[in-house]
Amino acid sequence: MQILLFFVPLLILGQKVRIFMEDADDEYLVYDKNKVSFEFLPENLNQGVTCKPPRSFGILSTNDGIGISNQTLRIENEDIISFNVYVLQEDEKNTNINLQTEVISDDNKLKPKSEILFRLSQQCPQRDHLTSQNYWTPISIQVSLNEVNQGTHELIKFAIIFSCDKSYRDITFDWSLPILLVISTILIAFLAKYTRILSFSWKRNGKDFQGFEINFMIIGIYIILYAGGATIVLATEFLDFVRYFFIIIACTIGTLAIFFVSSEFACLLKQNSFVRKYYIVFSSIISLLIALPYYFFKPWYLSDIISLAFIVLIVKFFRLKNIKFASFLMISNVLLDSILALIIHYTQVQSYNTTVLQFLNCPLELQLPLIRLQFNKNCAWISLFSQAIPGLLLSLAYRIDKTKRTFTYGLQGFLSLIIAEGLWVLATVSVKHSIPETIFTYPILLGTLTLNSLRRAEFNSFWFGDYLTDQSYSRLRGDSLMDAKPPDLLFNVDVLPDSKVQPTDL
Repeated sequence: MQILLFFVPLLILGQKVRIFMEDADDEYLVYDKNKVSFEFLPENLNQGVTCKPPRSFGILSTNDGIGISNQTLRIENEDIISFNVYVLQEDEKNTNINLQTEVISDDNKLKPKSEILFRLSQQCPQRDHLTSQNYWTPISIQVSLNEVNQGTHELIKFAIIFSCDKSYRDITFDWSLPILLVISTILIAFLAKYTRILSFSWKRNGKDFQGFEINFMIIGIYIILYAGGATIVLATEFLDFVRYFFIIIACTIGTLAIFFVSSEFACLLKQNSFVRKYYIVFSSIISLLIALPYYFFKPWYLSDIISLAFIVLIVKFFRLKNIKFASFLMISNVLLDSILALIIHYTQVQSYNTTVLQFLNCPLELQLPLIRLQFNKNCAWISLFSQAIPGLLLSLAYRIDKTKRTFTYGLQGFLSLIIAEGLWVLATVSVKHSIPETIFTYPILLGTLTLNSLRRAEFNSFWFGDYLTDQSYSRLRGDSLMDAKPPDLLFNVDVLPDSKVQPTDL
């Protein structure tokens, strides 16, 4: 009984203490209900946990002089216990930034139903002494709450990012971005060829379902959702609600996407295998095991699994009819990305990359931790749609190849995508400002395929044709890959009359 009474103060300590951090722009909740807010977690400095960096503070410009930044740490006590409070700042890097902490209240005792204020100061070197190594640093802040006349205490740790010049942009390169592009490009190249749905059969208009047609209505809905979501995030006060809404939607659709992908993999097994017989049960378990931990902990690797499942879902469930719809979709996406990047560049202190990672850290993007930590950026990232939409176009190119009995569209589309991604990587390490990937990949991909159609005198059918249906045969539904065989009735272009064969538009 005495041991239990001894631990009672430990159980209640800090339960009614809240910590706020205030700068010239706003005030942020750091600690409440015995829990550090997500954006101040020290674990955010660990790239293996999350791709969202901690909250950043700093000076907009040092103007060639010695810059000093101040934040106010406000600690509220709604408890009936008094505490002696001690605050310490620690620099996580070896820089010339001088850190100071002082009490600006009457004393360092936090009395019941009162608050105490601390000033956190950071003194930067002169501007001409700033380099890419010392202009920013992670800062670990420790708040020690010692109960008066008792031996119990609690240590609260949180982290921030501090910059001596928030407008400073360093030219950086990290291998994480090329690795991420290679993985995603190989995936969409594979999906472009194997778009048949194996896990279910659905008859539409008397034909097997092979994907929804992307028409002007679907493209219009996509544009409205993109523009509306960006406007709400950048121009309204509903940022937290929108972020939470995105996470809920991503988890819901992501769970369905993982279920679908698991079912597709199960259908690749032998027909009499145990997993294939009960693939619905196995797919349900796998989807829940991935979606639920992501919702509560949000690690980057689970986000990537959901994002890859999203790409598979998009490429298999949607199809482009011809290059006309592909051009409208991709050009509108380039315009939206460019406008959003310009708005962020001129209205936000942070870069385009950092803003997206801060505001939209959810499975709508593929992420990979950086090998070397950079300011306000833990991970390299690429948009989910910047990979899924080229996958749709490559799938269209493959179907055109099967119809035209050639291989040039698919091969040139794949090679042009690799070249465009390489140029984009070179551009990101050559300039200090962030550039959306779609500005490079979409025009080069569209231009290459269009020039190829002109060279082959097939532009008219390339632009206005109907390539929704895959003319190549696939394995019979219900058979394993090992038992795959051509169907008895095969559409053979070679036996058609000459009037039906049109290799070109001439």
